Amino acid sequence: MLDTIFSTAFEAAYSAIFEVGAIMAILMLVFGILDYKKGDQLRDFIIRRKLDRPFLMTLLALIPVDGTLLFQYSTYRKKGLRPGSLLAGMIGIGEESTYLIISYNPLAWLMIAGFKLIIGTVMGSSVNKIDDRKNFSENWHAKDHIISEDSKAIEADENFHELPDKFRHKFHHMRYHMLGKWFWIMFLVAFVIQIVLKVSAIVLSKPIESWQAMNIPLISWLAMSGIVVVFLYRLMSKLMTKEFGKIFEHEFEDAGDAVGDLAEICSGVILTIFSLTFLINLVIGIVGNERLSQLLSGRGLLAVAAAALIGLIPGTGASLAFTTLYFSLAGSGGALPFAALLTCSLALVGDSLIIGNKQIGYSQKRLHLITVITAFVIGLIALLIELNI
Repeated sequence: MLDTIFSTAFEAAYSAIFEVGAIMAILMLVFGILDYKKGDQLRDFIIRRKLDRPFLMTLLALIPVDGTLLFQYSTYRKKGLRPGSLLAGMIGIGEESTYLIISYNPLAWLMIAGFKLIIGTVMGSSVNKIDDRKNFSENWHAKDHIISEDSKAIEADENFHELPDKFRHKFHHMRYHMLGKWFWIMFLVAFVIQIVLKVSAIVLSKPIESWQAMNIPLISWLAMSGIVVVFLYRLMSKLMTKEFGKIFEHEFEDAGDAVGDLAEICSGVILTIFSLTFLINLVIGIVGNERLSQLLSGRGLLAVAAAALIGLIPGTGASLAFTTLYFSLAGSGGALPFAALLTCSLALVGDSLIIGNKQIGYSQKRLHLITVITAFVIGLIALLIELNI
């Protein structure tokens, strides 16, 4: 049992730092800088060219990277997107599960993409029409702002501004410019290492992952060290916020401020991904894929319901596990219905869900609930059609 816990923790660390974290962190950095420097121009461009359309947002979200939905989140937060268009993006996003589906069955992904485009366009347009009549999005934006505010941080920030200017400037430079810079350098290195790992798996006869210490890959030890560093950075930033407040978006003086603040947000996301991946994989490891397949096989309704509920789980661990289970059972007597795979892909939002909770918490909860309910209903319809074919 102890061995299972340790091996699962190291696997979760590898996923959080390299597999998911490195790519997600780079995307957050790129889109964060883009939003700071060109955000207003991009939003004006979307409005001027009338690109705020559910079909286009669904199409954009079909690209299997977090950045497509993160861009829509930041645009919505600045009122450049209507809620229905963001809903379409949430329906369209497929996260890392898309790679699995394409590798196993490209035709299945094309079918899912077609469903997403139709459902995202219809549902998004419907919500936009309701918003045009009732203008509920203004209330949602106001509540998003309230949720994202930290009253204690605001109070501490006011106290911080009463301190001598010389101390404040040095402290500010150390926290946002120096520590923030080193955080991003660490993940740039992680991104390069991840590319090297991918290349080594193809080129070398003995991949780097096979180098081990105490039966654990050296790269996993490096990942766990990275998690410890991120945890200490997160703890330090939390303590500094508690005592001295934090810089707010309207106070940014340069890109260094924006990047430093984004680093603190990203550290929290990385730790959440690690924790959720660890817990989900541990439960799956204890229960076992065999038991899960026995539970779900031959029970189409239960499989569709489970797939919809998986969409409520932040991160990609649960959806990846379900997708893997689907294809591992394909062709066997206990094969899951295609409707279950479709439901899971429609319902999931993945790692973006964690980031959205910090930026547009109120709006995201409501839109995500609509997404999950829609996925379940579509899954049931698809299941009925599948059973009658």
